[in-house]
Amino acid sequence: MNSEKAEAYLRPRARLMSTLGEELISNERVAVTELVKNAYDADASLVLIRFNPPLEAGSGSIEVWDNGHGMSPDTVRGTWMEIATSHRHRNHRSESGGRRVLGAKGIGRFAAARLAHVTTITTRRVDEPEVALRIDWGNFANEDAYLDEVPISYSTALPAVFAVDGEAAQNFSEIIQGFQAAPHSALTGHGTVVRLEGLRMDWEPKAVEALKRSLSRLLPPPPPVELSVPDQPEFAIYIDTPDGPLRHFSGFVAPSETLAHPHYRLVGSVDATGDAHLTVYADDSEPVKVVNENLRKDSGGPSCGPLKLDFRVWDLEKPALEPLFHLDTGAKNVTEIRKLIRGNSGVTLYRDGFRVQPFGEPGYDWLGFDQRRVNNPTMRLSNNQVAGFVYISADDNPGLQDRSHREGLIDSPEYEDLRAVILQAISKLEIERYKLRRPDTAAQPGTDLFSDTHGGRGGHGVFHNFNLDPLRQVATERYPDDIVLGRAIEEATEKINEGVRKVQEIIAQFSRLATLGTLVDVVLHDGRAALARIAFDLRRLGKITKKVEEHDTDLSAALGDLRVDLAAQERALDRLFARIEPLSGRQRGRPRQLSLHESIAEAVSVLESEVARHGVDVTISGEDVTVTAEPGDIRTLVLNLVGNAVYWLSTAPNGTERKILIETERTKENAVDVVDITVSDSGPGVRDEIKDLIFDTYFSDKPDGIGLGLSIAGSVVKDFYDGDLWLVSPGPLSGASFRARLRRRVG
Repeated sequence: MNSEKAEAYLRPRARLMSTLGEELISNERVAVTELVKNAYDADASLVLIRFNPPLEAGSGSIEVWDNGHGMSPDTVRGTWMEIATSHRHRNHRSESGGRRVLGAKGIGRFAAARLAHVTTITTRRVDEPEVALRIDWGNFANEDAYLDEVPISYSTALPAVFAVDGEAAQNFSEIIQGFQAAPHSALTGHGTVVRLEGLRMDWEPKAVEALKRSLSRLLPPPPPVELSVPDQPEFAIYIDTPDGPLRHFSGFVAPSETLAHPHYRLVGSVDATGDAHLTVYADDSEPVKVVNENLRKDSGGPSCGPLKLDFRVWDLEKPALEPLFHLDTGAKNVTEIRKLIRGNSGVTLYRDGFRVQPFGEPGYDWLGFDQRRVNNPTMRLSNNQVAGFVYISADDNPGLQDRSHREGLIDSPEYEDLRAVILQAISKLEIERYKLRRPDTAAQPGTDLFSDTHGGRGGHGVFHNFNLDPLRQVATERYPDDIVLGRAIEEATEKINEGVRKVQEIIAQFSRLATLGTLVDVVLHDGRAALARIAFDLRRLGKITKKVEEHDTDLSAALGDLRVDLAAQERALDRLFARIEPLSGRQRGRPRQLSLHESIAEAVSVLESEVARHGVDVTISGEDVTVTAEPGDIRTLVLNLVGNAVYWLSTAPNGTERKILIETERTKENAVDVVDITVSDSGPGVRDEIKDLIFDTYFSDKPDGIGLGLSIAGSVVKDFYDGDLWLVSPGPLSGASFRARLRRRVG
């Protein structure tokens, strides 16, 4: 048979419309938002969303009106009806030139299919006829029909809906008094109305409330003056709901008043290279911290581009929320204030002044705040106590691209860089908040030690009886004028509260460590059993490789390479297990005599891959002291100190000398032998303002740090060797230096 060449063409089935509308758009809120974005791109200054009862699946309707420039018959036929049109790719700005358009893929208009069974569109451009389209989405469900075989009702006529005194003018005139725009901007004879008939879902109060809250974050609240964010285009959204349980949702969409009164605030900008200028505020006071440093830490990957940040944070304890009662938030109690904060929480991303979905939706924790808080509940923020606003632009951040389904950004190196930079920035606020909340010698005034101070539900129940409330009550009743007695009771109460707080922190720490130890035991047991099996299989593979070599040298070479690679992975896993073994919950082994240099070298080898990846030169020097110790103790100490040093060295600019020096020495303290282990690095060192914090349990200067490393290392030195761990200044190298002194078992 002779070969034959021909051209073939793709021909989409009609049900493609279902994919574009009903399936690519995840929920009804997103669908309505797409229609509002279309109005924004059409230079509308006002959008009216009207709910017409009965708002039940299969009946009722929603209307979306706007006063944008509308469409001419040619635009409807040549652009609107062209799926995936390139019109927005050719024209990045709206007709007025004042807005960076939000639509780019040419499919957002089909979101209407997600909302209702039938869509009717009426539109008019100035000095043009009025155009009407009617689309019955059910017609596209025919599996045998092709897309170009399903007709759409189309007509043109003299202006009626958008006539000077037509239906549009009447609708807008009813709400124009509450809008800041001049009346003529809303009442001219142009615009578009999308009528969605035969709703696909019941619109109950919770759904309308969620929609209004989501729309309130389409445009950011007024940004701080210092951010220099371009003025937002004149744009407002009005929701009109029927009488009954939905009526109180009627009105202009606006940010909650609660957003204007955070307890803490982080404001600033980061340029394309990562250089940041950030300011941290507390309770609307003067700045408590100004940060000028690079946040990209020389990651080597592509930059996300410049961005501006406005983060607002609340403490959720009752004493911290009570002052918000004096504001016009509409809340009646602390529970409702918490609900307002949580309802407006999340980190929202704005591109060219308009929100990117679903960033900022409740529960969409794209920065992983909640997981960070699980690891470090004392210091880290949870997603439900943060309202963040991140500003980017399409021109300056081209690597941050939308997903095809209109929600979220494509996972890319630029997106990962965006997340990393924001987490670096928020960690600066977390440190300042920790310092402000950290008690010195007594509980902070007005703080209930048994409330949700550290993210849990009260303290351990046994501690509720550790208070002097009954004594205080009796003293107040019998000796109301005895000031000395009252002061003595208050002082005793403060001491008891402080003692309880410390015990609670210790119990919380070691209960987590006990759970972690149990998990590590399971990992080590099962993992090492699997490694033993892998080692056996590798030996068999070696024998097979030798036999195959006689018949097929290429296959034998390939098997040999595979065996070498698998053996390397086996060793990597073995080193990983050695690294986590100090966290095991098993009983400690018997102390034995060991060479300190050998034990340190063994611990450093666990970090071999990280040391090599970051180009760190590790030197072990000084007297090779023989001590009586449990090897896991030395490993725990060295792993934590050297691991920290490697991390901070990795943040140094490329080309910077990266060194770690580990020195051991037998010396005298009060005429008694002691052994010192000093770990120094050439990194950035410990900042002066956190030197008093670094040994606090759960404090960490790393964006994702748990804050247990130095605490664990210090506990090992103190508990088993009657020693101390402290920061040495100055040290042998230019960066941080930590010294562990062992006083017991050093003979």
